[in-house]
Amino acid sequence: AFFRDMLAPVLKAAGYDVSLHASAADALGALRAGYRPLVILSDIEMPEMDGLQFASAVRAEVGAAPLPMLALSSHATPSLMERVRAAGFDAFVAKFDRQALIAKIREHTTAWDRAA
Repeated sequence: AFFRDMLAPVLKAAGYDVSLHASAADALGALRAGYRPLVILSDIEMPEMDGLQFASAVRAEVGAAPLPMLALSSHATPSLMERVRAAGFDAFVAKFDRQALIAKIREHTTAWDRAA
């Protein structure tokens, strides 16, 4: 909750509409109800369902639909990076690197726009 509440104003200031979900289950419920965000940002470390499980579930829900997903974590190890990609994330961003996060969002949403 702390990081989510800290990140939302940063994204809003960058011009993005932000939809916050209290849990991975809530976010999956929104996807099942037809909500399609421009990009999904997810922490790797979450209670109940971690980010890797969440990414796998999202990919199962939306299939091949163009929906970029970015993983956020304060731990960047080669092993984690490999697991992040295998779970279905498109990129990894260090949790507190706001500039890199905005750059990755722009990079991935622009790439999807061109592919659509």
